[in-house]
Amino acid sequence: MFTYTMNKPSTTLLLLLCLLAQSFCNATTLKIFAPKNGMSITNNTPTLAWEKITCDRFEISIDNIKMAELPSTINAYVTFPLSFGQHNWVVTAYIGKSKISSETSTFTVQDAPLAELPKSAQLLRNGWQVKSSVQTNLNGANLSKIGQNTRGWAKTSLPATVLTALVRNGIYPNPYVGMNNMKIPDSNDEYNTDYNLLQFSHIKGVNPWKNPYWFRNEFRLTQNKLGKRIWLNFSEINYKAQIWLNGKMIADTTEIKGMERSFRLDISKIIQKNNLNCLAVAIFPVHNPGKPAIEPLLPLADPGQNMGDGKISTSYTKWDTMGWDWQPAVRDRDMGITEDVYITSTDEVEFQNLYVTSKIDLPKTTTAQLTVSVDLKNYSAVLQTGIAHIKISNGNDTIRFDKNYQIQPNAVESFEWNAENTSELNLKNPKLWWPAGYGSQDLYTIEIETKTSDGQESVINDMFGIRKVETYIGNKERVYKINGKEIYPKGGNWVIDMMLNWTSSRYENEILLTKNANLNILRVWGPTGVPPKALYRAADKYGILMWQDYLNDFWGTYKNTPGYQPEISLFEKASISITQKLRNHPSLIIWCGGNEGVNPREDLLVNSVIKKYDGRDSRHYLKQSDGDGLHGGGPYHTLEPKDYFTHPKLQGFSSEIGPSGIPVLQSMQKFMPEMGKTWMPNKFPLDGYWAYHDANDWPGDDSRKFTSYDTMLRNYYGAPNSLNSNGIQDYISKAQLVNYDVYRASIESINRQLWKNASGILLWKSNSSWPSITWQVYDWYMQAHAGYYGAKKASELVHVQFNRDNNSVSFLNLTGENLANHTVSATLYDINSKAVWNKNEKLTIEANAAFLTDIIVPVTDKTQFLKLEVKNEAGSNVSENLYWVNASNTFNDLNQLPETSLQVEAHISEGVEANKYIVSVKNTGDAIAFMFNARISGKESHQELLPSLWTDNYFSLLPGESKTISAEIKKENCTETPILEYSLFGKSEPNYLTLSK
Repeated sequence: MFTYTMNKPSTTLLLLLCLLAQSFCNATTLKIFAPKNGMSITNNTPTLAWEKITCDRFEISIDNIKMAELPSTINAYVTFPLSFGQHNWVVTAYIGKSKISSETSTFTVQDAPLAELPKSAQLLRNGWQVKSSVQTNLNGANLSKIGQNTRGWAKTSLPATVLTALVRNGIYPNPYVGMNNMKIPDSNDEYNTDYNLLQFSHIKGVNPWKNPYWFRNEFRLTQNKLGKRIWLNFSEINYKAQIWLNGKMIADTTEIKGMERSFRLDISKIIQKNNLNCLAVAIFPVHNPGKPAIEPLLPLADPGQNMGDGKISTSYTKWDTMGWDWQPAVRDRDMGITEDVYITSTDEVEFQNLYVTSKIDLPKTTTAQLTVSVDLKNYSAVLQTGIAHIKISNGNDTIRFDKNYQIQPNAVESFEWNAENTSELNLKNPKLWWPAGYGSQDLYTIEIETKTSDGQESVINDMFGIRKVETYIGNKERVYKINGKEIYPKGGNWVIDMMLNWTSSRYENEILLTKNANLNILRVWGPTGVPPKALYRAADKYGILMWQDYLNDFWGTYKNTPGYQPEISLFEKASISITQKLRNHPSLIIWCGGNEGVNPREDLLVNSVIKKYDGRDSRHYLKQSDGDGLHGGGPYHTLEPKDYFTHPKLQGFSSEIGPSGIPVLQSMQKFMPEMGKTWMPNKFPLDGYWAYHDANDWPGDDSRKFTSYDTMLRNYYGAPNSLNSNGIQDYISKAQLVNYDVYRASIESINRQLWKNASGILLWKSNSSWPSITWQVYDWYMQAHAGYYGAKKASELVHVQFNRDNNSVSFLNLTGENLANHTVSATLYDINSKAVWNKNEKLTIEANAAFLTDIIVPVTDKTQFLKLEVKNEAGSNVSENLYWVNASNTFNDLNQLPETSLQVEAHISEGVEANKYIVSVKNTGDAIAFMFNARISGKESHQELLPSLWTDNYFSLLPGESKTISAEIKKENCTETPILEYSLFGKSEPNYLTLSK
């Protein structure tokens, strides 16, 4: 801790301050930069940006509610996840007793539902109001009647947890930022006493999460549904609910209970088809919220026991809300209406439970057999007869067939059509679904419709892919095959937003960021729950393999502690719901019963649920994440690059390998806007805010320590160059070197062992559930750090690499063809970019193989740059890789690299939905251009436009070398005029370039 002494200001300084204040007072309004006034966006966490002026502080108001105060050095603010609909916002600057405000600016947040809804569905998204049952003396019968006074209720759209609704209304501070979460009371009384959190309750003296909350909405039916059966649908709630409509209770907590379940209620006799309706939903908390672990409030503090005391396990709910070493406890445990609510209508017959599977005749893939099953329900008291019309299509390829049926009154008839009873389901030359990098992602659409003899209609549709999953255990690893071909899974563990606030587009962006990193698999980690179908639909579209853990598993029962389980009937219902929800997605190739242990109810899960509801598909059931041919358990601390090649767990197929990845400076400022005010002695800029955002040290001999990362950074690249904002920038800039090197090394260590001793790797993790400092390749703001591009480089289909343990060079060919007469070249350059050593080797490498060359690199105690290249017979470059090497791992001389000059050109290519930004860079100087980083930013705010999908970034160019890269950004995310910003390592100020067309 350091103390600063301010000397008496000089007369000149006082005069300058007076002039600045006069200039401030003479100004009329603050300029707003982003989003552009009147924009429509899908991102519910937009970056608000305004002009920077000299002042004491800024204040942000959204929808006339004060949402944040920021220091004068910050001129951008990422909102707490907003409701759908139009918003207005104002920024006000304060200096002394004076203030100046911007004009009011507006934007609209709008996006698709979290799952595709029937065409006639009416989404009940907007106009909801939320209030604690403690704060109203009205019951459900009264609250669900039109005309009640709801003044003072929190306004929100859905989905929303209770805490989300209250934060949106300014009742609690934004828990994603700083230590604001410590200003919100917890669900656990003992915990509130420990940290004196009850003082922050918006209900004086009361734990605000112990009692139900009312969600209320008034609406009209938007379509004429006379003669129709009307259904009220809840895609998910947490945890229990009592539902009232127009003064009558239509469901209670014995029926509406548990996450990962959808509910549908017949409201035909209660709904007012031509008048205003009122829906009131009482949301109840989990049975036992449990007690979270200790809070890491001091630098490098102990994060405490993951999952706290584990008692939340008695409810069927997501339990990462108890807090983990990468996320704090969520105060209300995510109680709320957590997915979409909508109204549908049907006739007296309805198709349900559509399930499509395929079989492929391997090793050839020229034929496939489909099986289609579906239920038809008759709600009427009469026999129904008709014809089912089935249509299956992919582009211009269409299959049609009809099936006659009759169904008894008030009955359900199950149909199964397969290649034996329906010749049309024998497909010739089927279009297969492949993971990214191995082929195209062909998807088929199926639609079944009918009209009975008395005019009752029904239609059901879905998408599916034709693919076959196979698996076997090799020497030390489990191997997966898709459509007969061995697949190298490289990806990460994926977690959902801690407050379930992401939109449909956000889920697609999570998949796009994964694919752009050359990764091809995500494991939906069990405690985080089951994501909406929007994530899986995007995975199908872009070819990302999915592994889904079942929620209430080994860890979910607190490692099978007796009594730490929900009732078995609820477990079964939820597991059935999960299985039916996801089973038609070709991207889903693995069901996993247990995170780090066998599911205590595995027999029920395997021999009842999966067998009955997904027994025809070829996807694999994995008993546990760290067994059954895989292993887990880290290492979770950041190793030195060389150690990834020697660690005993870096082999086989590891489900959790955890380097850390510190975000870039702009992201850090978003959730820690006042960094550098205090710090741990000799550890600048680490403080309690860093610790609260997961820069922790587990106690004792536990290796999970952020210290390993921090020590490596300081030893390799030196301590920060100052103890101020420049020093923070320097630390985070050096962190990007660590990020790139360790993420590249972790994957490359598996690359070289491929099919001999290893078959796959899952990073712990690839994303983050909140603004975190560790375990991610892109952060909560969808900003990729340098480690993302290190992972992207290591995950190329054709890849040359340096093996850090023995200085050898390997060549990886993951394509489907042999690569003949390719030349591998290795060249060492000194710190001044002069070549000092070179060796070449000509070789032919088989398809889908790793090859160890005879090249050994003579690394010395001097910092050098190793350039690896592979050229084909025509002399074209097919792979390149650059390393900075030093046998002693001291790279301080990178801080004083010789200056060089660059020729940079950039232009924009406009598309229909996204723009492409093309950047050409040539090193025209005599020294290396080290770690070139390009950003497309707002012209005025200099905030990076996100997410941006770069073909490459954080790369280096030797003298005379050139490179062209590009970034794709959706138009809706271009919230202000874009420019190119670029910089090299060690250069604090970026360069700016206007984009040409």
